[in-house]
Amino acid sequence: MIGKDESRGTWYVQVKVKDPLTGKWHVHKKRGFPTKREAKQYESSLSTSDEIPTSKTFLQIAHEWEISIQSSPASIRQHNEHFKLRFADLKDRQLRSITRSDLILWRNELSQSDFATKTKNVTLTYVRAVFQYAADVYGYPNPARTLKNLKKTDSEVMHEMEVWTPEEFNTFLECVGNPLYRAYFDALYWTGMRRGEAIALQCSDLSDGWINIHASQRDAVNGLKPTKTKAARKIQIDDALNDELMALKKAYKTGYLFGGESALSPTQISRIFNAAIKQSGVKKIRLHDLRHSHAT
Repeated sequence: MIGKDESRGTWYVQVKVKDPLTGKWHVHKKRGFPTKREAKQYESSLSTSDEIPTSKTFLQIAHEWEISIQSSPASIRQHNEHFKLRFADLKDRQLRSITRSDLILWRNELSQSDFATKTKNVTLTYVRAVFQYAADVYGYPNPARTLKNLKKTDSEVMHEMEVWTPEEFNTFLECVGNPLYRAYFDALYWTGMRRGEAIALQCSDLSDGWINIHASQRDAVNGLKPTKTKAARKIQIDDALNDELMALKKAYKTGYLFGGESALSPTQISRIFNAAIKQSGVKKIRLHDLRHSHAT
């Protein structure tokens, strides 16, 4: 059934499902749908028949999970890529038939693969989420509950610790010819902002030596989004960086602080970043390591 929470102004879906193995009935209530249409879409993805819970595959349940958390098309593509590359032997199996020993064996094989540990752990997170959804909705036993994340290798930890000293950063900066990108890299290094947060900055976000960070932008297609932590914050900057950024604000007046009418392209940022590293001769680090360098 579908109903409306009058106090919240949102819609909910309530279904009653019988577990064919135990004979027990389970009531599942999902709240928080902004519109009745979205609630109906979610309801249509569920079935209360006795056969469905035992016949659905992992991927079918995964699709229901994606609908329930209102995944974006980009997120759905990411989930499918993880399942295709690292859960291939089990993704088309009936979820109810996947045992804890199957998952432990899979995790062991995953741990020996050549993928980065961070990537492996993201896959583990998605797999656990699907099994938890099945447990919440259909009352399935959850054999994935015992799956723990993998530990990073020593080399990965060392790689992630790569930072630049101010001297190394200045050597790099001398090889960035474009003043706009010089200011962008300066902002990352001297404030510790995430790259998307700096891309998203508007001219109005710079005032009296303070930067107001309240949005992030990964690319032009998706536009401005909330920050990673969903929280706004302010950063005080020194006079040198303030003068550099104020020059941009005076030049563009409105729009993006780095670019005016259009935001910087992440692809172009990476291209200029890597070219300047090569030209300057400083050790190669990731763009995100400018944030680590600031913290150090």
